[in-house]
Amino acid sequence: MRSILLTGMLLIGMVLSACGNGNNNAAPATEEEVQETVQQFYNEMSKFDQLGKDALENFNTTLASYSAGQATGDELTEAVDHFQDTAADIADQVNGVKIAGNLPDEIEKLLRDSVIAFQSAYSIKEQASKSAVSPDVTAEEFDSLNQQADVAMLYGISKLNEARVNAGLIEAGSTDAAVLETEGTAGTDDAAETEIQPGTVAEIEAEAGNASE
Repeated sequence: MRSILLTGMLLIGMVLSACGNGNNNAAPATEEEVQETVQQFYNEMSKFDQLGKDALENFNTTLASYSAGQATGDELTEAVDHFQDTAADIADQVNGVKIAGNLPDEIEKLLRDSVIAFQSAYSIKEQASKSAVSPDVTAEEFDSLNQQADVAMLYGISKLNEARVNAGLIEAGSTDAAVLETEGTAGTDDAAETEIQPGTVAEIEAEAGNASE
C-alpha cells in the first residue's frame, strides 16, 4: 500500500512539474549557461548518489558480518539507523535543489522531473529501511518497496540523461550516460547477497531484551 501511495505521489509531482513550466520572465540562458547549469545539477545528483552508496555499502557489509557472527546486533541496528537517516537526509537535500527558471522549457521540465523522481526514490528507500525493523512487513512488501525505489531512481536517471543530451553535454546513447545508472541503484549483486529480511533488526532487539532479563 505504501509503495502505491509513494508512486502516486511521484506521478502527482510529475503533473505539477509539467503545469509549473513556462511561467518565468528571466532572460533566456545562453548555451554555455545551460550546459553549466545541467552539469552542476549532475554533479549534485552524483554527490547524493555517492552518499547513498556509501551508506548502503556500510549497511550490507555490516549485515554480512552479522550473518557471519562477526558483528553484533547493536552494530547492525546502528547501520540500519544510519542508512535510514542518510536516505531521509538525501531526500530533503534533493528536494531543496534549485533549478534556474531561464532554462529552455524542455530542459527545465526534465530536471524538475528528475528531482521529483530522485526525491521519491530516496523517500521510498527510507521507508524500505524502516520496514526492515517491522515484523508486520512481509518479504513481498519489502521487495516491492525496493523495486519501487529502483524504478523511481532509474526514471530520474533517464530524465537527467535526457537533459544532458539536450544541453549538448553528451551524445544520445553515450556510455557516459550510464554512469549514474550503474552506480546509483540498490539492485546490485552485492546488495542482493546481503539482503535484509523484514523484521530482522526487530528480532535482534527482542533477543537482546530477553537475554538481559
